[in-house]
Amino acid sequence: MRLSVITDEISNDLDHALDVCESMDVRTVELRTVGDTNVVSHDMESLARIKALLDRRGFDVCAVAAPLFKCHLHGDGAPRGDTHSAVPASREKQWGLLERSFEVARLLGTDLVRAFSFWRVPDPRSVRGEVAAVLAEAAGRAGAAGVRLTLENEHECNVATGAEAGWMLARIPPPAFGAIWDPGNEARMGSSPYPEGYGHVRGRILHVHLKDVDVEGGWTKVGTGVIHYPGQLRALAESGYAGALSLETHYTIPEGGAEGATRESVEALRALCGVAGVELKA
Repeated sequence: MRLSVITDEISNDLDHALDVCESMDVRTVELRTVGDTNVVSHDMESLARIKALLDRRGFDVCAVAAPLFKCHLHGDGAPRGDTHSAVPASREKQWGLLERSFEVARLLGTDLVRAFSFWRVPDPRSVRGEVAAVLAEAAGRAGAAGVRLTLENEHECNVATGAEAGWMLARIPPPAFGAIWDPGNEARMGSSPYPEGYGHVRGRILHVHLKDVDVEGGWTKVGTGVIHYPGQLRALAESGYAGALSLETHYTIPEGGAEGATRESVEALRALCGVAGVELKA
């Protein structure tokens, strides 16, 4: 496994975020917001500059954090959660966004594109068949484009837990479809991401987001919250997972802000890997 950071968790200024990553000896990044715009909404000229910057500085991109299907399944309305500078797009417009995300991924040298499961409704079971049909269609298009669609369990969306993700994974086959496992998002639901939630997605994980949740439901430094990270990291390694562990800190500290939070979480994650006996690649 290798350590990654979602760059806008440090700063929307990509050059500065890369400075911080370099100082922490992190050479793999995940792109979401660059400047004031979600990466998939940048034009080709801007994307070419982003790619040139990454290449010049020797950084790899592990995934494109696209906002696919982070919208209402039926009708319109205000977002239920953070869209990270993405331009609002209705369900009908998601297909154009999907194809654009594939282009961005190929340009940036990754085959992983993130997707969600629409804003959460009161009874997610009532819509999961419809959600699965949309995701299956999207996964088919991803496979034809030579990329892989990765479904993130997101606490504001219809797939929020490992069990809910496992239901989708059982109905949409690999290799063009898999999970982004985010134990922090399940922890926000008040359920147990490890070992219970993880057991539903083990073997279908293509990417991992790491953050932690305190007993009051707030974001906190990895390893200081409710998630048993030594066990989770050990289980990932034992399952053969060899992808990125992408930090998505979601909190700030009084002295150091978002950058300081990422720095302390990188240090904490490396220590946790040591406790778990897990080797991190540069």
